[in-house]
Amino acid sequence: MRLTIFHTNDMHGREQAMARLSHLARGLRAEAERRGDAVFFWDAGDPLDRQFRLCRMTKGAAMARVLNAMGYGLMTMGNDILLTYGPDAMAELARRISVPILAANCRDGSGPLSPGLQESVLLSLPDGGALGVFGLTAPWGGLYETFGLHFPETHETARSLVASLRRRGAAIVVALSHLGLQDDKQLTESVPGIDLVIGAHSHDLLPEGIEHAGVLIAQAGQYAEALGVVEIELDPEGKRPIRLRASIRPVPEDEPADPAVLAALAEAEAEVEALAAQPVAEVVETLDLAHDGECAMGNLAADAFRERMGAEAAMIISGQLGRGLAAGTVTFGDLCEVSLATANPQRTRLRGAQIVSALERGVTPAFVAARPHGLRGTPVGWPQISGMTVEWEPQAPQGKRIRRVWVGASPLEADRMVLLAHSDAETMNDFGLLTLDAGQETESEVPTVTREVLEHYLRLHSPVPAPLGGRWRRVGA
Repeated sequence: MRLTIFHTNDMHGREQAMARLSHLARGLRAEAERRGDAVFFWDAGDPLDRQFRLCRMTKGAAMARVLNAMGYGLMTMGNDILLTYGPDAMAELARRISVPILAANCRDGSGPLSPGLQESVLLSLPDGGALGVFGLTAPWGGLYETFGLHFPETHETARSLVASLRRRGAAIVVALSHLGLQDDKQLTESVPGIDLVIGAHSHDLLPEGIEHAGVLIAQAGQYAEALGVVEIELDPEGKRPIRLRASIRPVPEDEPADPAVLAALAEAEAEVEALAAQPVAEVVETLDLAHDGECAMGNLAADAFRERMGAEAAMIISGQLGRGLAAGTVTFGDLCEVSLATANPQRTRLRGAQIVSALERGVTPAFVAARPHGLRGTPVGWPQISGMTVEWEPQAPQGKRIRRVWVGASPLEADRMVLLAHSDAETMNDFGLLTLDAGQETESEVPTVTREVLEHYLRLHSPVPAPLGGRWRRVGA
């Protein structure tokens, strides 16, 4: 008896590539079925990405149509929706997807799984045997705790699931993993009883898979550029695998698009167009966006964060924003193009010295121009501020460019404590402005994202005037 598992990972919302891959996979699945194979088609996580409109405007929900049309039988949860938009968005996506989504470690400690998720499945095979599959997703170093989730230890979770699936009669146990290749290797070393790992998250293209600790690990790269294939031969009794082989099928550029996927994309576009047309507010004057200095759009965003969090001042990077707003009616679609980031609003009580240090970093040209992957194409940009006035001298030596800062009408002293509104983007290691002290507490509002902060502010203040400028004052030659 032979099983053929087709698999994908880390497609990240490349819609046309997904349509081509689906066409290729559909043909290969039909061919394998004609040979008499038991055929499966699974995704190991991150099929969506917030940089694309269908995902960004619906928190992923509209793309469920596309994933259903591709014909998957199982999926593992990646970090594309839950880490980006929170448990409610993940639950809505799971409700609209027609197949089980696995993530056995996505839970609050020993409590129940996040809504819409499953630990594992036991799939029947034609000879009466069974194939056991469990899913794991990357814990992200505790970031999910923002949403009240405390992931249990990954390997302990896996050991328990492997034992359970074996007790229930699984002849083969597969980990459908969104942990990344290095963590997959550690999993195979630590957890006996796994026959196959189909991986993701690290975007590795493994043309023949790799064998580690006696276990085959397969992964199919990224962006729907290749389809992974694993062929498994069972012994005559169907009780154990005697041969496993992994391969990759690149998706040709001239591969036709799957008509079912194109139809699903058209339906998703119609859903999004209806959302995009909904009016949000009126803006009195055009609000420009600049990533190399103070701008009206940045000032409004900083004002919105300060008001939302009830803070004395606010500071955000302009890289959270994609464009400005034209005068007139602002629609939901406009707002989704303005707000590219999915950062959550926060507030922290900081020392004046910490704020000045953040401003110094924020005016460093290399920092302003950097384009980290997490911002999906925009530069980090300029610190946009509210409730503060800053004097800066661009020609001064690095670290000495911030001359004076006022919070409200009062000069900012090094030891003065200020309640500052910001987002978790400003505390990220690779492009954040703020460095927090050990034990310094931050309050977060989740799952609210930047777009929702702006939407609430615009609705509340419509018609919205241009915010006051002159928050940055250049001095020196």
